[in-house]
Amino acid sequence: MLTIQELISLKTNKLDNSKVKLVRHKDNRLEYRNLIKDKEALLEYQKEQEKEVFKDTDYIISFIGQESTKSLLFGIFKVGQVSKKNGKYFYDLKKVNILNDMIDRVVIDWGNAAIKWEQWYHKNPKEIIEILPKGYLGEFPGLTNFVLDFQELKKLIGNPDANRDWKNHLSSINGIYMILDNKTGNQYIGSAYGKEGIWQRWVEYSKTKHGGNKTLIELCNQDSNYQNNFKYTVLQSLPSNLNKRDVIKLENLYKSKFGTKAHGLNEN
Repeated sequence: MLTIQELISLKTNKLDNSKVKLVRHKDNRLEYRNLIKDKEALLEYQKEQEKEVFKDTDYIISFIGQESTKSLLFGIFKVGQVSKKNGKYFYDLKKVNILNDMIDRVVIDWGNAAIKWEQWYHKNPKEIIEILPKGYLGEFPGLTNFVLDFQELKKLIGNPDANRDWKNHLSSINGIYMILDNKTGNQYIGSAYGKEGIWQRWVEYSKTKHGGNKTLIELCNQDSNYQNNFKYTVLQSLPSNLNKRDVIKLENLYKSKFGTKAHGLNEN
């Protein structure tokens, strides 16, 4: 099978005579699981080390640890200057343009020494298990078992072929959904019915940021990036043949349960 070393060699010889380390980030703590969704925050996390692990290293190739020994490519970085503060080492890491089209797509097998999170690149060949489709969001977890932020929603809607399970499930049902404003904790309850169900309704949010909802429009008008505070989830899936009146009746029940008219983002 093809290794990550062989794949990189097909693209460039830039790393051939350099000191390069493979790095695998994996942590079960909640703050880390939240961190890996934010690439900029993860980069800052990677720059700070308890030990001088990148000493005499020219480049690092970073992966995000997944289940078992699977590891997803995060990026390739040039190691610059290091400074020390309060007993910690802070590295200047600059992303380099190698395998850009494979970021978040190449999955390698880290191997039996999974506990060793940093290894020398030229001494430890890593087999590529799979190359995910461009724009792949991940395995569909079930209709009520996920929460998407706005960037994940954009990625999903923008890459339907790479996420066919998601589209097939979300377009085959009507349903009640919630949008959480992660900044304030306020909630918006909505419903989807008719052709392509929840999928089609969420296409509108992806395109417009607000889906035409008055309160969400006002928030987005105040801050052009406000949509990045929104999180989307399905509260209840409904049969695609359920009539509009019954769907709206359920929608109003959820609004009452969550109090989204009095204290949330629903106006009616």
